[in-house]
Amino acid sequence: QASQGPMVPGGAHGHGPSVVAITYAELQQTTEQLAAARQATAKYQDVRVAETDGYRAIGPNVPGMGIHYVRKATSTAFSINEPPILLYEKDPTSGSLRLVGVSYLVVAPSGADGQPATSPFPKALASWHKHNNVCVLPDNSATVELTEAQCTGRGGRFTAETSWMVHAWIWKDSPAGVFSPTNPS
Repeated sequence: QASQGPMVPGGAHGHGPSVVAITYAELQQTTEQLAAARQATAKYQDVRVAETDGYRAIGPNVPGMGIHYVRKATSTAFSINEPPILLYEKDPTSGSLRLVGVSYLVVAPSGADGQPATSPFPKALASWHKHNNVCVLPDNSATVELTEAQCTGRGGRFTAETSWMVHAWIWKDSPAGVFSPTNPS
């Protein structure tokens, strides 16, 4: 019979594979941060309120990520209550938008682990990523298919490398985790 994990002194059962290390304090702080984010973004259930507050749809409706509503940053400082990106899903029948999550940005150098050197969320939980060669065209569509010259030639804004970003699925549970890059649901 195959072993189910390490033997425990005085017993014959194991606890399965090891899990990522996170302290209770980190978990509690993250829970409090996400609860604060939900409270701060509840008003954005109505996408018109988000638009009034300066959020604009950027790019297409991406499967598993929805439509990104982005607000230009007034500061590079991290704020749990002011996410720079709201994530909406489009109802296929009615076409209405439903807030499903938020995305945060962090300006930080890369650490040895390929993640931001500093993070407002425990690295064991958050799945940070970057995008390269993003062109946002005048109609707010986005593509990674153009060179910088092609992008600017079409009146677009080119970003060679974005800041670190993380999604937080605080309005629609993700079976892949609250900080998963995509939400399979």
